[in-house]
Order: sequence, then structure tokens, then C-alpha cells
Amino acid sequence: MKKSAISNLCMLLLLGVPAASDAQGSPTENDRLTASLESISRLEFELGNTNPRLTEPLTELATQYRSVGRFADAHRAIDRANQIVRINEGLYTRAQLPLVQMKVANYADSNDWNKAREQLEHLFWLHRSKSRYIDGQLINDLMRLNELHLRGISEDTSEYQTFHFRQAATASWLALGAGEQLWGSADPRLIPVLYTLIKHYHLQALAVENGGRTGYELRQIVPGTDWVREREDMRRYFHLTGLRLLDQIRSIHLAAKPIDLEGAAMANLYTADWHMLFGEQELALNAYQRSHQELLYAGLPRDTLGQYFAQPSLLPEPEFHATLADASLARNAVALVDNESELPSDSARLFFAEWSPSFPFARSPYSVATEFNADANTALFTFNVSGLTEITRWVSRRRERGFAELVDVDVLRPNPVSLDARDELIERLEWLQFRPRLANGMPVEARATLVYRSAVSIP
Repeated sequence: MKKSAISNLCMLLLLGVPAASDAQGSPTENDRLTASLESISRLEFELGNTNPRLTEPLTELATQYRSVGRFADAHRAIDRANQIVRINEGLYTRAQLPLVQMKVANYADSNDWNKAREQLEHLFWLHRSKSRYIDGQLINDLMRLNELHLRGISEDTSEYQTFHFRQAATASWLALGAGEQLWGSADPRLIPVLYTLIKHYHLQALAVENGGRTGYELRQIVPGTDWVREREDMRRYFHLTGLRLLDQIRSIHLAAKPIDLEGAAMANLYTADWHMLFGEQELALNAYQRSHQELLYAGLPRDTLGQYFAQPSLLPEPEFHATLADASLARNAVALVDNESELPSDSARLFFAEWSPSFPFARSPYSVATEFNADANTALFTFNVSGLTEITRWVSRRRERGFAELVDVDVLRPNPVSLDARDELIERLEWLQFRPRLANGMPVEARATLVYRSAVSIP
């Protein structure tokens, strides 16, 4: 038997190409896998089995295996690629990081979070101990580490939610510090990192408000002890920390040359939203009015402002947008593609997807599909988001004006629905918060339709 044939056979056995009798997936998928394996075998025959040119095709092979759910085979391909990197570049090098990241995702895909956590800790150690210099790739790697821990919050067992929360925030803070050293504290490239941290503190605030094990652990002054902060103290800390981060975003726009007046005004809009998330409606009202005036001063037509703010919005916004045009494009990207005929034509159309069964009271911190499909996990609501004059209340011997309250709630789907199920569905809405419809910076009543995607089947 020729050497090339032997090499090819060994590769097929090692990495598990499907035989004709037990092939998984479509013929196209199997053909792609076979072609990849044969290509790797040819390279191995020509260059040797430790040549660095094998790393990329092995990584692609792992991606192919993952796409068809063959996680064990993917793991072996990743390990082979990683071994080649170690042989050629050393035991602990940056070139390993994408492979370790893929290994984490592969373990997560196969629901083996024990091993995923081990690799996450190894990945963090590599960043802290072996990153000898700061560059844009390091910042990207740290933000990828943050994303992997966010996935852990939603998919790992509740026992480890706090661990993932803290590690995700740590990775983001390290990315921010690295960015400030590399680019300076007023560089616009910092804004996505800053806003990621803002979303972190919103999620932690929700976890604390929800209570349970994670909420308790996030309040611990010293992890593993019964020394805990009061809920209100934690809420105040999250609120103030978010404000400081938003102020840095605003300062970045004001430091631009020329000054980015629109970006600074948008930062004020997000500050108003942040106040809303923490129930500080008087502060929110002032910030909404200030943002409106600043947007006008930045040169935006009054009609453009009126059109954008003519409908309420779910909070928090998934991304920070420095222009009203970008914010409008992001809003229009939300597609309700199924059964739109049943949606009221005179109301704003909103979409909310629960993050996960273990964290249902928050929207996903990363992009999710927004298509409206009529399945067991979808509810459809209509309601009014109240204006400024709708509600007033007395707090600490002073009158406090309320707005953006949900009134006249109706459940359109599922239909029919029992009274108990209806009450349970409406309770879910209590976790949601909205930016109200704004007219010249003032909240006014608006009708809204909300497609609500549950992480579990709706009763």
C-alpha cells in the first residue's frame, strides 16, 4: 500500500469520517468532510504531520464537525491543531487562544459545562499570564472571553451563574483597561466595551432583584461568606456605576475633533434610559428633555426627532448607537414576519425574547433572531405605555410624576387562555421596562404590540 493511502486511511480512522453504511448528515455534508480529510492527508504526506500549514484546515474541519453535531470528532481536530501550534510556537502562545475558545464553545454545544469551565479558566490564565503586549487582538480576545462567560450564565447550572457573571465582568474591565492603555481614554473604539459593561450591570441588577442563589452571591462582600450588602445598596451601586460609564461615552464624543454633538446627545438619551431601568423617573425626564434639546442643537430636524420618538422602545437598547440614523436602522431590522395581519396597525411593534430558562426576566445581551413565528413559545400582547400625565404618586413627602407604566394590557395570543394563565403571562411583563413615546422630550401615551418569545413553552 502506498504511503499516501496509508496516511489517508490513518487520518480517516483518527478523525472519524463516516462510512457509507453509517453516514450522518446530508450527502453534501459528508462529501465536504471527506474532501477536508483528504486535503489534510495530502498536506500531511507532503509536509509532515506537524507542519503549521495543517492548523487552518484542521480548524475548518472542527467547524464542519460542530455544524453537524459531531462534537467528539471536533474536539479531536481542535486538539490536533493545538498540538501543532504548541510544537511550532511553544506551550503557551497567543496562537492557541482561538483554538481554546473553540474548545470551550464545543464543550458548551455538547452541554459539557464542567469541561467548558476548565477551559475557560485556562483561557483566562493564558490572558493574564501570557499576554506580553497589548494590541487590538488582545482586546478582541478578552471580549470573546466575556461572550463565552455570558453563554455560561444562561446555559451552565445555576450553581455557577455568579462565577460566570464575575468572570465576564472581569474580562470586560480588562479589555477596557487594555483599550485605554493602547488608544487613550477618549478613543471611540472604547464605546462597545463600555456599553458591554453597562449591560453587565443591568443584568446583575436584575439577578439581585430576582433574588435566589445568584442574587445573594452577587451581594456578598466577601465571596462565600454571609456578609452581604443590602439590595438597595447594590441597586444604587449598579445605577451609579452605569452612570459613570455612560458619562465616559459622552466624554468621548465631546472630546472628538470636531465635537460630536449628536453622539453626546445620544449618550444623554441612553442616560435617561438608564435612569428608567432603575426607577429614577424624575432624573429620566430631565435627561430626556436635555437629550431632545441637544439633538436639535446638533442639527437634527424636529420632524426627524418626532418620527423616531413616536413609538416606545424596550430597554435597555441592545447596542449603543451614536446617531439617530443608526438607531433607526437597528429598530427597523426587527422583523415580525409571520401573521402580521393580526397585529393592530395603529400601535408600535416590539419584540422581546427571554434570554434563557435560567434567566428569563432579561433579554439576551447579544443578537437573537427576531422573527415572529406562531409556536408554543410565543405570546402576543397589546397595551398602552402611559404618558406623563397618566400617573402621579407621593414619595418621601413629595409628588413624583410617573410615566411609561403599562395599562390596558390584553393578551392576543395564546387564544383562548385561562384566567390563571393570563395572569401568569401578564406578570412576565412586569419585568420589562420601556422608553416612552416622546413628544418634544416629554412622555406621551402610546399603544404598543409586543411579541413575547418565552424560553420555555407558554401554558
